[in-house]
Amino acid sequence: MKKDLPRDTPPDRPALGALIEAADLGPDAHLLGSQALQRARSVETLEVAYSAWAELQEAHELARKRWDEERKRLVEQGTLLLGAVKAAGAPASSEEGLTHAGALESFLSDAKAKLADAQQQLDDRARAAELAFLEEIRKVKEELHTRIARQSAAVRPVFKLVIRVLPGERRILHAHRLGPDESVIALFALTGRIPSRYGFLFDDSTDDALRAPPVLYRDEGVTEVRPSSPLLAALLSERRDVWPVKGMLPLTLPDGAWLRWVSRGPVLEAEVQDAEGFRNLLSHEEAERVTGLLLSHKLAGRLELELLRE
Repeated sequence: MKKDLPRDTPPDRPALGALIEAADLGPDAHLLGSQALQRARSVETLEVAYSAWAELQEAHELARKRWDEERKRLVEQGTLLLGAVKAAGAPASSEEGLTHAGALESFLSDAKAKLADAQQQLDDRARAAELAFLEEIRKVKEELHTRIARQSAAVRPVFKLVIRVLPGERRILHAHRLGPDESVIALFALTGRIPSRYGFLFDDSTDDALRAPPVLYRDEGVTEVRPSSPLLAALLSERRDVWPVKGMLPLTLPDGAWLRWVSRGPVLEAEVQDAEGFRNLLSHEEAERVTGLLLSHKLAGRLELELLRE
C-alpha cells in the first residue's frame, strides 16, 4: 500500500556570499562538506538531503571559478610586468644604460619569482580543496543513496495505469503522476540509480523556447542535454550510480530496448525508442511489453500497479 512519506521543511540555504567564503577555505574546504553532510543526516527526508548536495556542488563550482579568476589575475600581472620593463627603456648614456639594465633585470627576476611562488601556492591550495570537495560530495551522495534505498524498501511507488485504445491497433499508456519522493524512489527501484536532482520528473524548464525542453541536466559530466535516443542510452548506460535525467523516468525493456515515462501535466506518458527519438503511439505488442515490465516489477515487490479504466 502507498504510505505517506515523511516530510519536513528544508532548512534555509546559506547565502551565496557564505558559499563563496566557504569556497575560499582552501585545504579546509571539507568543513563545508561536513556541514552539508550533517544537514543531510539531520532529518529523514529526501528533499533536505538533495538540498545539502546542491549546496555543496554550488560551493564547489564557485571555488573553481575563484581559482580560475585568480590564475587569470596572476597571468595578467605577469604580462603587465613584462610590458612595464620594456616601457622603462634605457637612458641615453651607455654607462647609465648598463646600470639601468642591471636594475631592471634584477627587478624582473625578483618579480617573476614572487609570481611563480604565488601561482604554486594557488595551485597547491586549489588541488587540496578540489580533493576535499570531491570527497565530501562523495559522502553526501553516498548518504543520499543509502536513504533512498532504505525508503524504497519500505515504500512502493504506485503506478496507476490507464491504457488508451486508438484506431489501427495503436495504444497510449498513461500513468497518474507520481509525487516528488515517489519519483525518486521509482527511479531507484526500477533502475538502481538515483536522480541527480530532487523534483527531476516535474522539471519542464528550457534554455531555448523554440526547442523541446532538455531531457538531461548538465550534471555528472553531461554536456549534451538533448541527445538522440541512442546517445541517451549510451550516456545512461555508462553511469552506474546517478542519472541526470530531467522531466522523464527512463528504463529498459527485457529485450534491451529503451522506454521512458515522460511528464505530461497530470500524467506520465510511455514512449518507446524509435530510431533517433521516441514515440508515444505504441503497437498492441509494445503496450503489452511495457505493461508486462511494470507487472514484473510489482511481483518483485518494487512497486504497486493498478489498472484503471478511462
